Amino acid sequence: MNFKEVQFEAADGGVIYGSLFGSYPDAVILAHGKVFNKESYYDLCEILSKNKITSLAFDFRGYGLSKSGSSGLAGLGEDVIGAISFMKKQDFVKNITLLGSSMGGAAVLNASKLYKPEEIKSVIALSSTFTDGVNVIDVPVHYIGSEDEKFAEGIKKMHIDTRSKKSIHFFKGNVHGQNIFAAESKDELISLIISYIKE
Repeated sequence: MNFKEVQFEAADGGVIYGSLFGSYPDAVILAHGKVFNKESYYDLCEILSKNKITSLAFDFRGYGLSKSGSSGLAGLGEDVIGAISFMKKQDFVKNITLLGSSMGGAAVLNASKLYKPEEIKSVIALSSTFTDGVNVIDVPVHYIGSEDEKFAEGIKKMHIDTRSKKSIHFFKGNVHGQNIFAAESKDELISLIISYIKE
């Protein structure tokens, strides 16, 4: 597996550790779910590299070696903002997409409120936990989930409340978040993600 270990500062001064795959103009930042970590995205990162997409998988504060800043363990959005700042400094990166799963989905949605579409190409929220205020997001948002998962209604509500360009896609069944990468819908999910990053 070919990647570079990186370290960057969260927006509140925390120290975040990540793994950077590839050096292509299209890039995606990967925010993990509660029972996952950056390594849980490595198989996806390899596939993205083969499709000429740069990916940054990072550990949220409290995971791996990553440490909290002034916001404490609640400041997950601060980690995403730090990841965006890090990616913006990479000369080869031209387009940045955010992808977050479950709690990571809420973190990327919250962070995206601070950016314009010229800065962030889109957000992919995979089985995101519910978060308020999505109506102020200017960046395009793609919601993905499973029809019978516990967060399905919240995902539908966030989609309705989102005023920017948006889409919603549900897989059959009740598989939640990153577990979809190990389910029957895995290939369709990966194709969908690649199409959103490349569109």
